[in-house]
Amino acid sequence: MKTPPMMMGGGMGGPPPFGARNGGISGGGRSGGDGGRRPRRERSLEEIMKTVWLTPENAAFSRKNGLLYLSLEGREIRVSLRRDFPFEELWSYISVLDGEEEEVGMIRSVDLFGDETRTLLTEELERRYYAPVILHIVSLKERYGFSYWKVDTADGKMEFTLHDTYKSLIHIDAKRVILLDVDGNRFEIPDVSALDRRSYRKIELYL
Repeated sequence: MKTPPMMMGGGMGGPPPFGARNGGISGGGRSGGDGGRRPRRERSLEEIMKTVWLTPENAAFSRKNGLLYLSLEGREIRVSLRRDFPFEELWSYISVLDGEEEEVGMIRSVDLFGDETRTLLTEELERRYYAPVILHIVSLKERYGFSYWKVDTADGKMEFTLHDTYKSLIHIDAKRVILLDVDGNRFEIPDVSALDRRSYRKIELYL
């Protein structure tokens, strides 16, 4: 599935241990890492123990007028999805939130659901976490704590701005980098070593 660019400048075990990296920007866990959106506080042990695990037996998802709904315990709720571990667990430990950003329940894995629901959940997550892949860095200029980028991506030419560039580049592993811009948009470089020489020289300072 390819999303069009929109850039502006119960009874299951619990999730793996929480953890944050890179100056408080989370590579996983609930304290951040959600594309610049409002970070969520870490939950207490008591809250974790009360987690409602959503399965095909107790939950049904549907889409109406482009919005995602959850049917649970006789109620139909407008919901959104959020990855608790947005870099390590793409399709597992998915938090289901209501309109007040409160957690309704947790999906252990989208693979627990049938094909139709799994596709629905996958599409919703891909839309929320859309991240254009940077192929070439055309220009990169820094001024007063902001860096201004012009890039070629798999979806065309784009421009965006980072604040505190060092902290806005998240190293997922030795090669993969995620960039978070001032509007909360994500961009990805799957392998910095695969960039052309000119592009690599522009970003090398921040690696």
